[in-house]
Amino acid sequence: MNIRKKWIIYGIGLPLVLGGCVNMDNANGNGVDEKKNTKDAVEDQSDRLVTVQEYNGEGFYLENGQENDKIAEANREEVEKAVTDFFLEQYKTDVEVHNIVGNVDGASVFVESIGKPNFHTYAVVPIDAKGKKILTDQVYSLEGEVENAITSGVYGLVYEDEFNELDKVLAEITSDYPFTGETTQAINNTKSFGFGNEYYFVSFFDMELSQQIVERYLENPDLSKEEIKELNLEKLNPKSINITIQLFKNKKDSNPTNEELDEIAKVIDEAEGLPYGAYNLLLHDNMIGKASGSGDKDNTVERADPDYIIKK
Repeated sequence: MNIRKKWIIYGIGLPLVLGGCVNMDNANGNGVDEKKNTKDAVEDQSDRLVTVQEYNGEGFYLENGQENDKIAEANREEVEKAVTDFFLEQYKTDVEVHNIVGNVDGASVFVESIGKPNFHTYAVVPIDAKGKKILTDQVYSLEGEVENAITSGVYGLVYEDEFNELDKVLAEITSDYPFTGETTQAINNTKSFGFGNEYYFVSFFDMELSQQIVERYLENPDLSKEEIKELNLEKLNPKSINITIQLFKNKKDSNPTNEELDEIAKVIDEAEGLPYGAYNLLLHDNMIGKASGSGDKDNTVERADPDYIIKK
């Protein structure tokens, strides 16, 4: 799976480095190695999977982070303050801390911006494991991670009406077809995808324009839609803006079909008033991996890069 497709499926910036060394072969994007031996493959998976309706992020973890997770939880107030101060100082953004997960070097802290623009992202708080000390003066984010989340959030704000229309279309789809989205708790506790909700998230791939948006945001976090529209986002190649829709079957032991994929893709393709961009559509079964927070499996069906649904 190439890096662009990983971003499409799992959310901007989430793969590879949620604050530490991870296995480059893992496919879930959260540092969890899903390679299993033959015995594991045939064992009952009930202890590793949970229905999408029940999943709230419990059991989510990052590789080699168990010890640091304990240290971070024992010092939760200190970790939360360090992260909220970091976002306020570096990005002029008030955030709410949703989840703290130990990683090999410290703790990855999942946050959501307070107010608009709305986005999910994370920062890393290093930990001196030997001294069991929280290094509050060394908080950092992966290069481009928060910036991409901000750009995604600003795009969601500028096209707020169009995204409201997309929400209505997806609500109708999940009413007409046996599908549902993720829980709010799962999103808060396991995702760093920028702007999105239980059905979709937005990824921005024009780095030059992203930098312009972030610069304007840092100058004035309360910037208006009109100020951003001055950048002429409509002139972008729609493939520079990916809107990834992920739906889950609403009942156990039920797999998505290619027929359902084609029908739902047609509904989205024919819908009017949706946000500008290139749409990826992924249909999963009803189960999510507890540790990875991912629903992607061999039975997932998708219409994605390069076969986008283009909305202009």
